[in-house]
Amino acid sequence: LPPAVTKVPTGFLSNQTKDDMARMAMAGVASVIAQSCTHPVETVKTRMQMAGAAGNATTKVYSNVFVGARTIITTEGAAALYKGMSAAAFREMSYSSLRFGLYEPFKRILGEKDAKSTPIWKKFASGAAAGIVGSGLANPTDVLKVRMQAAEGVSRTMMSHAKEVYADGGLLAFYRGVHTTMIRAAILNATKLAAYDDVKHKLINNGIMNDGVQLHFVASMIAGVSVAATTSPIDLVRTRLMNQPPGERLYTGMVDCAMKSIRKDGVMSLYRGFTPQWMRFGPFTIVQFMVWEKMRNWYGMKGI
Repeated sequence: LPPAVTKVPTGFLSNQTKDDMARMAMAGVASVIAQSCTHPVETVKTRMQMAGAAGNATTKVYSNVFVGARTIITTEGAAALYKGMSAAAFREMSYSSLRFGLYEPFKRILGEKDAKSTPIWKKFASGAAAGIVGSGLANPTDVLKVRMQAAEGVSRTMMSHAKEVYADGGLLAFYRGVHTTMIRAAILNATKLAAYDDVKHKLINNGIMNDGVQLHFVASMIAGVSVAATTSPIDLVRTRLMNQPPGERLYTGMVDCAMKSIRKDGVMSLYRGFTPQWMRFGPFTIVQFMVWEKMRNWYGMKGI
């Protein structure tokens, strides 16, 4: 009898798994690049959102994005616009790697066969699921980033903020506002990825545009506007929950924070910081998707 042939494994990971891991890594890098381009606008947005929060006694003026930027530069220096960038980079490499990298695996789980004809509900569900997973795991970096951006005066290190958070409630304090963050991430990621994915393929399928840089720009611009419109209220609530003073609980949760904000300043107060929110999400989304698509192309991977 001929000797039995033993198959020697060519690697521990399948090609699909390798592609999924590469997709996550590229998403993280693309997101850090996008964050570095838009971080100053997000810092101003955070200050504007905190200006009307309970217990916030600041006398500085953040009436709009331009006045807010001028106030920060005048009183704290231009470098203050990049407060929290270190935590933001950690956040993007963890949160965005997962929320972008898991989008397509979740679509496969839901039975996607052809990206060109995937139903919109599968795109929304996949985006939401990926956002929930990513935001839940990366919430500590989100807490640190928001606190660093909101802190007026002399810049402090990420580690000093981490020590302050830990002293105020241990490890669980790093998950303050996690439920709001996960809800926000589900809405944000579902809107962003589904809008980009759907717009891109509809424009291709209807012969309006060919796949390329121009298409990526148009699809990502539409996705950015959609995200800003759907996430502004919950983003304000999340910012205020994460920035409660040490030892104080100004809000019992997401609903309580929203209701107190409405009672104090009206319903439209939930859209405070919308302009910088849009100014951040627009460029951020464009840079993020265009860099990610280009990196996928260099790697030899199909676009989203």
